[in-house]
Amino acid sequence: MANSRRATDKPARSEALGEYRNLLRRRWRFPAIIIPASALLAIFIAYILPVSFRATGVIILQPSSIPNDMISSTVRRREDIPYGTAQQELELVRRRVMTPEKLRQLVQEVDPYPDEKNLSLDAKAERVAENVTVERVDPITLKPLDESTAFSVSYDNPKPAIAAQVDKNLLDLYLTYNRATRTEEAAAAYNFLLSQAKSLEADMVAQERKLADFKAKYGNSLPEMQQHNLSGIDRAQHDLEDTEREILVAEEKESQLQLQLNDLSPSLVGAVSDWRTQLAKLRADLADAQLKYTPEHPEVKRLNRAIAEMAAKGGATAQVSGQAPDNPEYLAVQSQLQAARRTLASLRADESRERGAIAAYERGLSTEPNVEREYTQLTRDYANSRSAYEDLQAKMKNAALARTMEAEEKGEKFALLHAPTRPGHPHFPNRLGIILLGLVLGVATAFATMAAVDAADPTVRGTADLHETAGEMALIGAVPLLFTPRDVRLRRLHWASAIGAFAIASVLVAATVYLKG
Repeated sequence: MANSRRATDKPARSEALGEYRNLLRRRWRFPAIIIPASALLAIFIAYILPVSFRATGVIILQPSSIPNDMISSTVRRREDIPYGTAQQELELVRRRVMTPEKLRQLVQEVDPYPDEKNLSLDAKAERVAENVTVERVDPITLKPLDESTAFSVSYDNPKPAIAAQVDKNLLDLYLTYNRATRTEEAAAAYNFLLSQAKSLEADMVAQERKLADFKAKYGNSLPEMQQHNLSGIDRAQHDLEDTEREILVAEEKESQLQLQLNDLSPSLVGAVSDWRTQLAKLRADLADAQLKYTPEHPEVKRLNRAIAEMAAKGGATAQVSGQAPDNPEYLAVQSQLQAARRTLASLRADESRERGAIAAYERGLSTEPNVEREYTQLTRDYANSRSAYEDLQAKMKNAALARTMEAEEKGEKFALLHAPTRPGHPHFPNRLGIILLGLVLGVATAFATMAAVDAADPTVRGTADLHETAGEMALIGAVPLLFTPRDVRLRRLHWASAIGAFAIASVLVAATVYLKG
């Protein structure tokens, strides 16, 4: 009831401060015990927890020393990777670098847990992987930054020297992996382009062979041969006309020589036989008919048959007689006739050849539309293959330069920005934070306990409480609290016990700090 009345009243500010001072004077034992106890407990906890030191190194993605417009790298640039994909890329790199095989090799070089003899090589490698943290950081402040080209590699270990050495080896793994990977990717890109170029080259050679065979087969029917065919037809027509005129002249000369030969006697003493006279007459009639009619006219054909029969009959008669020609004039005309016949045969061969040439040119012109479609398709395919081959050759030159650039580490690469050093303070636990937290909790607990105990105590303290209790009754005076010798001895015993307990606790905490520090 007294507490309720004090809560409902609104004393002045000075009176409230006086009550707090009175509360602290009455209940000072609680903060005197709880606060030091909380501080000692926080110190003990801060130093009894397992200590872990963190060594951190920073790697930055260094841009290419050669401008991209001069040599374009065949390896994808890391800054071109979107943020979400970049995070995945970083995680993928971490997994590829920190493989069990590489971590086992690292553990063999530097034992990260020499005090734990019961751990196998694989178990130590697995624990190393668990204690490694990789995150993107600002290259200047080294604070976490999502869109950064730098990343930190941190390793936690109970011993600071081992933490620094293992982290250095991990950074070497990242740098070596980056160099090897970029070189392999550049070489793989060049080899891929080389295989594609060989395939395109083989395809282009096959198309060239096919195009050559097509030209050999349809050479006169190609589109570019159209003018040549037309010109060839004109030339062949003129040559044919000239040859036909020469044939007419040669035939006329043959006829004349044949008539002249028929009029002569093979023998100097013989006379012209009746068959020769008839043959001469038939030849004369044939000459007249050829001037009037075409070679296909029935009259011309009849006279040719009659002449052939008469010549055969006369030759048989001459053979039967067995006399060789000895008339010089006859022999001369006969020689001229044979030469004329040879000339006529040559002219007819020329006529046949020229007619064949005209037919060939005409066939070329007639088949040209169909040939042109197929020829256009062949030339288009060949041109596309050649263009693709030339483009691939240009890419191969750039890929070869990019491969050399990556092999000589002139391209984009990982560079060590901040080497790991031996940590001077543990990363875990945060001892100062734990101690400060213990002090704050101790103060809060002490004052909360004082308030709770004082609120639950119904004792009347001072004239103010007495006025509230007595109401309107007048107060004569106040008797102060008197301590007997027994009370003084008990108080001293209590303080001695508390001080002794605190002393023992302080010694234990100091020993812990000394051993763990």
